[in-house]
Amino acid sequence: MAKHAEPLARLDSGHRQLARALRDQAKDRAQLVVETGWSRNTVAARLQDLENQGWLARRDAPRAERGRPSNLYELNPNGRFFFIVRFGPDALMGVISTLRGKVLGEARSALPHGFTAEGTVREIETMLARLVAETGIDRSCIAALVLGVPGPVHGRSRTVPWSKVGVLPENLAEIMGMEVLIENDANLMALGARLQARPDESLLYVFIDIGIGAGLALSGELHRGAQGWAGEIGHIPVAAAAGMPCVCGSEGCVAAVASNPALVRQVSTVARPVADPLALAKLVEHGDLEAIIALREAGRNLGEALTGPVIALAPDVVMVGGVLGRAGGHLQAGIRESLTRRMPPALAALLRIEDGPLEEIAAIRGAADLGFDLLFGEDPVMPSGLRLQR
Repeated sequence: MAKHAEPLARLDSGHRQLARALRDQAKDRAQLVVETGWSRNTVAARLQDLENQGWLARRDAPRAERGRPSNLYELNPNGRFFFIVRFGPDALMGVISTLRGKVLGEARSALPHGFTAEGTVREIETMLARLVAETGIDRSCIAALVLGVPGPVHGRSRTVPWSKVGVLPENLAEIMGMEVLIENDANLMALGARLQARPDESLLYVFIDIGIGAGLALSGELHRGAQGWAGEIGHIPVAAAAGMPCVCGSEGCVAAVASNPALVRQVSTVARPVADPLALAKLVEHGDLEAIIALREAGRNLGEALTGPVIALAPDVVMVGGVLGRAGGHLQAGIRESLTRRMPPALAALLRIEDGPLEEIAAIRGAADLGFDLLFGEDPVMPSGLRLQR
């Protein structure tokens, strides 16, 4: 293993409170005195601490007509960074971003068949070394790794075995030389997608991929449920999948008829093979009737699976993400048709069903949001995801 920089200085509750106050915009010392209720000297001392450690930067405020010019304090865009990694169906995608989620460098690495958790960690280290070399960013300035994985995340299990990720080492933070947070990928996307809605709205983000997952951002806060299982809507049974086995050990799950692999199999024929979801989306774009019908029916099946959660939780908006979720709105139309038929009319009239933002963008936004809470939250041991602290 490569030798890493010494751990970053710990931030006390006062430092974290100041950083949270600067999360969305730059402010001057007087504003921070009012917000915190601290004395000017206390605010000045803690601002100086954060600036010395590289968390904050200062710049001149616009000059007023009277009085001395003041300084504005903001999160340092060139001081500390996140390393964000997400498991795709067959690859790792990694980026280095600012504390606000601006991407500074990105990389992709194919995952070989039968890869192990240990091999994955080596690949993550290799990816980080490559990104550090390409961007010129000092590795010691990368404050945290946020790792998005498919499947539920809880405790030492990390994620269910059939998610392909397996059990990541408990000392991953020590190996990487930084704080580490592991979170379900659909949850990250839900956090990122809520910025497209209003932050105080309740959002159900449905991500269609190899399986079908969902992130629940209820009034802006993630809901994870027992052992991280909230949002695993791909394992809700529907009539169209009756008798079909699922990797979860049950049968009849909606993923068997509405996930990417299921839809590709349905549309592909010997005479006209369909290689992958992108090829299927292309057929839809060109008006292929069989492909459009398949997506519309998949949407109806998804709507059947979503009926219980939507009635029970009454989200303001359901967003649909994934390659096929962006294919002409046919999945959304099927979902709306099915839900409208099954829901109380008054509730159906309030529900919005929308396209989600590009999942890569949503996941990075959400990861940066969680990473910020990891570093600056009121409680340094968060009840969210799985934190591996050094």
